[in-house]
Amino acid sequence: MHRRTLASRFTLQPRPSECFPGNDFSNGDMDPVPVTCRTWNWYSVGGFWISEGFQIPILQMAGALVANGLSPGMAMGAIVLGTCLVMIPCALTGYVGAKTGLNYPVMNRACWGLQGSKFAVAVRGVVAIFWCGVQFTTGGACVYQMLRAIWPSLDSRVPNRLPESANITSVNLLCFFLFVLISLPFFYMNVSKLRWVFLVKMVMMPLGGLALFIWSVVVAKGFGPIFSQPTNVSSGRTVAFTFVSAISSAIGPQATFALNMGDFCRYAKSPRGAFWSQVIMMPVCITLTAFLGVTLASASVVIYNVDAPLWNPLDVVARFDSRAAAFFVSLMFAFATLCTNIAGNTVAFGNDLMALLPTWVDVRRGQFICAVLAICTLPWNILASSANFLNFLYAYSVFLGPMCGIMLCDYWILRKRYLNIEQLYIRHGFYWYNKGWNPRAAAAFLVAIVPGLPGLIKAVNPGVDVPEGFQNIYTLNWLVGVVVAGVLYYGLSVFFKIPAESLVKGSREDKGEEWLLTGPGVICGVEEVQVEKGRDE
Repeated sequence: MHRRTLASRFTLQPRPSECFPGNDFSNGDMDPVPVTCRTWNWYSVGGFWISEGFQIPILQMAGALVANGLSPGMAMGAIVLGTCLVMIPCALTGYVGAKTGLNYPVMNRACWGLQGSKFAVAVRGVVAIFWCGVQFTTGGACVYQMLRAIWPSLDSRVPNRLPESANITSVNLLCFFLFVLISLPFFYMNVSKLRWVFLVKMVMMPLGGLALFIWSVVVAKGFGPIFSQPTNVSSGRTVAFTFVSAISSAIGPQATFALNMGDFCRYAKSPRGAFWSQVIMMPVCITLTAFLGVTLASASVVIYNVDAPLWNPLDVVARFDSRAAAFFVSLMFAFATLCTNIAGNTVAFGNDLMALLPTWVDVRRGQFICAVLAICTLPWNILASSANFLNFLYAYSVFLGPMCGIMLCDYWILRKRYLNIEQLYIRHGFYWYNKGWNPRAAAAFLVAIVPGLPGLIKAVNPGVDVPEGFQNIYTLNWLVGVVVAGVLYYGLSVFFKIPAESLVKGSREDKGEEWLLTGPGVICGVEEVQVEKGRDE
């Protein structure tokens, strides 16, 4: 009796589904967003990227490319190309979310099956845990710089008790946990009540970034000294290969959004507006932020006369002569990191875990679980060096690239944008496949990750001897994964035919709105609420 009572205290009652009441595969959070609740305009999606685009990992990624030998011009060229490449799946998956109102877990049921989609959700959740840890580490470094600006003797007041191999000092570990504690109240709040936080970030971060850019150019005495630095790659690597690998590095920070951008765009009024807003605003915002990162890293060589560029912007802040400037810039970075962590990691993980365990986890609990697991990853090791950080960006792309290729191929090529939304929630329906799993997606995924695994093993254990060709593939693993998985999934789906009833018959124009919805009441259970004809036109 006591056990049953204790378990009942932790059991949640999911919000009941309005579309499919009594269905095990749906609840109020998994339902398609009703058309009447889709309130985001095109500029709302653009504002999302203004807020999300200014984040410390992009500054770190841009600085790391310069620190690893690329000239500022070549680094920016790689970043622009990489951002434009990852923008394509972000815009396409965002369009699907805006068109159907579906979130990432449900959207994956079409290609993975109702049970198999849980695997795709779990993989995305694991990446969110690691990114949450990285953001915690960055936020902790910001707190350290703030405290150091107030008490310059902070390091002597808190002597280091940790070995050098720990890749973190005692005072930095203390600041790490301080930032985690600062974050916890925001995890408890409902995301809808945090809108003001993101609005403040959207206004403050670009202005702060502009001030940093002007400072670096003025103190370095113009653009000439900053952008005249040559390419100087390490021995054994060609400039061409370094440039191509830099493109993959630029893709890394946004690879998760290539999968779950539909989670945000499902609230958009117009699919086409959401699509074009991302096509324009995403590369612009990220490129401007990366340009600041490249400028800071290159200017650090001129300003501080260091041997290697300071790839982490917080290392630049640590050398500020003005303690007040160091405090307020660090405060700005800490605020940006907190917002990015909530929007891009903890809430996403909470949604993913809620989809897997709806009776035990809601978004709030999921965020706290994400925080605990993120601490367990010892994330400060990732930011110990620019090489470690770039390896981190490569590593998870081994798995996210194939998933992205399968998703895009399934909706845009194989199904020709036809989804029977009702069947996405029905056991033994069109998308049940084999015991809830689509073996074609599983096979395509497994084969597509194989080329990148040797390089991943080498990155984890540098002592392992791996042929150079596999190491080269590893640095391109996201692009390789998208193409290989997409082609394999299409070929397997054609050779081992998927259920014919789940595919469109005839042209989209012949089917009218039936290509999206099957019958009244599919969205929100209200007969009058339908996707408006021509909404995406």
